[in-house]
Amino acid sequence: MGRNSRSEVILTVSWIETCIGLFIFSLRFLSNWKFVERFRWDFAIAGLTVATETTAQVFLQLSVNAGMGHHLDDLSNSQIVTALHWSWVFQLLAITASMLGKLAILAFLVQIRGRHEKKPWFLIILGVLIGTINTTVLGTILGQCKPMNKLWDDSVEGTCNPGRKVNQNYSFFQASFNALSDVLLAVYPVHLFWKLQMKLRIKIVLSVLMGLGWIAAVCSAVKTYELKALTETTDITYAQSDLLIWASTEAWIIIMVGCVPPTRPLMDKVFQRLGLSSKKTPAPYQYHGSSGHAAHGTNKSNLASHSNLQSNAYWGRKQPSEDDCPNWMEFNTFGGTHGSQEHIVNETKGVTIRTDIETHFEDVERHSGRSPGVTHIC
Repeated sequence: MGRNSRSEVILTVSWIETCIGLFIFSLRFLSNWKFVERFRWDFAIAGLTVATETTAQVFLQLSVNAGMGHHLDDLSNSQIVTALHWSWVFQLLAITASMLGKLAILAFLVQIRGRHEKKPWFLIILGVLIGTINTTVLGTILGQCKPMNKLWDDSVEGTCNPGRKVNQNYSFFQASFNALSDVLLAVYPVHLFWKLQMKLRIKIVLSVLMGLGWIAAVCSAVKTYELKALTETTDITYAQSDLLIWASTEAWIIIMVGCVPPTRPLMDKVFQRLGLSSKKTPAPYQYHGSSGHAAHGTNKSNLASHSNLQSNAYWGRKQPSEDDCPNWMEFNTFGGTHGSQEHIVNETKGVTIRTDIETHFEDVERHSGRSPGVTHIC
């Protein structure tokens, strides 16, 4: 049973990826809990992704325990059936995790983009396509054999033709689309960050962090090549080894890519403690308020032309500690007393700063009969 076995390789690679992925997700949890002090819906989707892929890893372990990774001739019929059964369960969950991971990244991009612009139709359409195409492949997998259990037990009477070939062809399309979507998710943040008011260095760092999706695209491309094993029937338990490895790798890489950028507040604090960076906490993008909405009011044009509020809405904490930068929040005006940039708070020690700001203004031309206007920034 040990002849040229790939079982140890499958388990070693997949469990290392699982441990790294769980560690990075725990950093994201810590960053949200201690520094951002909020958990948005992109975090919830990421958590569901991690739970799904961790469950998939359990079934991969069961499959390998039964004989997956060994040659077919070295296994009994019951071992083959059990190994293939859990293998297919793993693949279904891994595909689901990869899909959810991409949707979590999309949700994160929507959050940092805010609602101060037109609807993010590109992200919406891409999300619908990701969900539809990846959900459909679950159906082609489960429906390739009649009856379904012939998929893992070849002794059952029935047929897998032409379902097996149909599934392979659609899987090629699905995996190719996933590679393309990974590329799009890596490129889009560059376009997004370059439009925001932040230092060039921060733009580059954030673009690189979100651009890690290129790694996921490479994994998807390699997995696409390995799909040839789907029609292998003579030594299926051995032939599927590389496919299972790359299915696990793709899912965990997507999880890691999606979790790295949100850990930036935590990383900033760590680098500060190590003396590798100054204690100034940059404000990377426009303020979204405590509810995640972009700054808005009844007089939107006035706000857009006269003010731009920035804060650490996602990347930093709501209430800075004493060792944070005294210029924690800035209010950029074009019509202030100095005609440029003014600091609302110049000293944070002993001061609690709220991110909910309400602005009132009255129309000075009361004789015109117009009612006072009120603008809320919340």
